[in-house]
Amino acid sequence: MLGDLEVSRGYQQNAEYWERIVRQRLDKFQTEVTDVALMNLIGDCTGANMLDAGCGEGYFTRELISHGAAHVHGVDTCEELITAAREHPEGGCLRSEYHHADVADLPLDDASIDVVVANRLPHGIADPAKRFDEFRRVLRPSGRLLVLSMHPCFYAARGERDGVGFASTIDDYFGVRTVQQRFDVGGLTSPVESFQQFYSLEQHIGMITAAGFAITTLLEPRPSAEQRRSDEFWEKNFTRPLFMLIECTVVTAN
Repeated sequence: MLGDLEVSRGYQQNAEYWERIVRQRLDKFQTEVTDVALMNLIGDCTGANMLDAGCGEGYFTRELISHGAAHVHGVDTCEELITAAREHPEGGCLRSEYHHADVADLPLDDASIDVVVANRLPHGIADPAKRFDEFRRVLRPSGRLLVLSMHPCFYAARGERDGVGFASTIDDYFGVRTVQQRFDVGGLTSPVESFQQFYSLEQHIGMITAAGFAITTLLEPRPSAEQRRSDEFWEKNFTRPLFMLIECTVVTAN
């Protein structure tokens, strides 16, 4: 099994669940908040060579192609999701290519990518910084990295989010926090728990900058005031910041 065993096993056992959630557009966080924020920050991708790191069943790869990307490499450690991406009616597009591989060991040439997108990609466990070194390696000198993650300061398991305060202690926060939970999306519960590790904001940013990136934008995607007024879902399910979106550029030597 590729990647970190705990993370990869969860995605393998939940593969059919995530394929259904994505293809039936049941995840309002994705469809109404994070995807919108990502596409707005990516901007015009016409003619770009791109990497969708942790592509799952390929939906965001297909989205990038529909917005004009010249070629998109989708990479994921879950073979079942890569198979689903390839077998999708649009999976045979000559402008996309799916790789069953680890984002910390990319099957791509040096300086071959214009934009890397890591869309809710769980942190690595054994060597969490290694993926950022790989992203730096495959990016061209003018390249950009966009990392959409669960918020390192506020994200917790659903049961902890329902409380008044953040359940983590200061030692947990500045150490390594583990969140194991079944997901409940659109009324459907995942078959098994997922496994994610979280690091402090200092560690999170430090891994990125140590790999040779400069942070140019930091956003915290959230529902708009109008969304919150018109849909009670958000008042119930978005009680604290859940996402962080970072744009980075490659640092080049003078």
